[in-house]
Amino acid sequence: MIRAHILVFLTFIPLFAFAPRETGNAPASAPASGAPVSSAADARAEGMRALVLVGGEHHAVEANTASVVDILKNGGVKLSKVDFVRIDAPPPGKPSAEKATLASNPDVLKDPELNNKYDIIFQYTQDSYIEKLDSDHVDGLLNFVRSGGSWIGWHCASDTFKTYPEYIKMVGGRFETHPAYGPVKIQRVATTSPVGEGVEDFETPDELYFLADAPAADKELILVANSPGGKTRPVAWTKRYGAGKVFYTTLGHGPEVYKNPMFQKLIVNAATWASYKGNGAVENGAIVLFNNHDLEGWTMCGPGRFVVDKGSVVTAGGMGMLWYDRRSFRDFTIDLEWSVGRKEDNSGVFVRFPAPMNPWTAVYQGYEIQIGDTFDAKHNTGSVYDFKEPTSVPTKPVGEWNKYRISVKGQKYTIYVNDEKVNEYEGSRSLEGHIGLQNHDNDSHVRFRNIKITESR
Repeated sequence: MIRAHILVFLTFIPLFAFAPRETGNAPASAPASGAPVSSAADARAEGMRALVLVGGEHHAVEANTASVVDILKNGGVKLSKVDFVRIDAPPPGKPSAEKATLASNPDVLKDPELNNKYDIIFQYTQDSYIEKLDSDHVDGLLNFVRSGGSWIGWHCASDTFKTYPEYIKMVGGRFETHPAYGPVKIQRVATTSPVGEGVEDFETPDELYFLADAPAADKELILVANSPGGKTRPVAWTKRYGAGKVFYTTLGHGPEVYKNPMFQKLIVNAATWASYKGNGAVENGAIVLFNNHDLEGWTMCGPGRFVVDKGSVVTAGGMGMLWYDRRSFRDFTIDLEWSVGRKEDNSGVFVRFPAPMNPWTAVYQGYEIQIGDTFDAKHNTGSVYDFKEPTSVPTKPVGEWNKYRISVKGQKYTIYVNDEKVNEYEGSRSLEGHIGLQNHDNDSHVRFRNIKITESR
């Protein structure tokens, strides 16, 4: 993923470590993307099925979680099912912050069908009145996320299950203390995460949590705030836990923050981000390399950039390369779609190259399957660049989506354009390597979407 890398413990981050964020607008000359293709990797088209966990003392957990659900609905997030459940068992007259009206059913976390019933868990709980919960309850929650469920927690969720290290690892931090309730100045850090999109610096009354066990290496930071004394504290982040997506923010004590437009934008962004599967998820036997939403698992190499825009990723500048850094592949079939804004647009798909020092690593040690319709035979769409020309170039008109299927087995490379076989080539280079996309020059704006790879058995 393209990101600002922060390699210190979050509790002691100097503010100067965060650079201004580059905006992610698509180039003005980029072609229209069209409607993105729907995918089973996205949460249900009719909306996410949500389980909302509440409980604990000191917070109006029922009112505040209801506020979050209202924020999501008003922000356009589709929720087909919302079940509110208390996981605590408060004694009569408790909690003191509000009257408990929801039924208590902590055993919902032990349900072996949890992942089949819900797409996402929202959690606003605290360690009060949960004495009856045991490791099986916690494991049920963790297994839900590990298995691909999404989790959004806020404020006192980091003050829950504090004796379970694996839960703290999933959240990304553990509550220790906070100064008095009062104005907190929130700052957004440099990030390309869609969760930070449109969120600007803001101020809100709240409790600024001081956290422990919050390493920077496993998360993408979105928001920070300065505590008394000048320490910079993490306020919001995203991370992965197993196959699941995790978002957490320390904000959310009193009613004021739920009325703040920037907090509302943050929560809507987080739920939207959580509603689709991450890159690397398996769908119908294929690994989703690009989910049409974010570049998690991809790294930029060389000049230029790639911008996620309207359900696709578009090239800008160059010559550089975006490559999938999570792993290499041996024998496989890669399927993807691309479109161009001009016949002269130039790009390509690189296969089987080692982790690159620069974009030329892929040129000289892998193979490029070319995109570009106005070049000589060995450099046209469907060619193995510099090595073998295609038998035909059956591309569609400018602005329409084309399909590539690139099958690689042993040293045999078979290339299909829009379901027509156009090339077969016997190679001699590495039998294993990474996948990459080329951004060739300032004038070329090529879009890609629906990038999936199926490994041969």
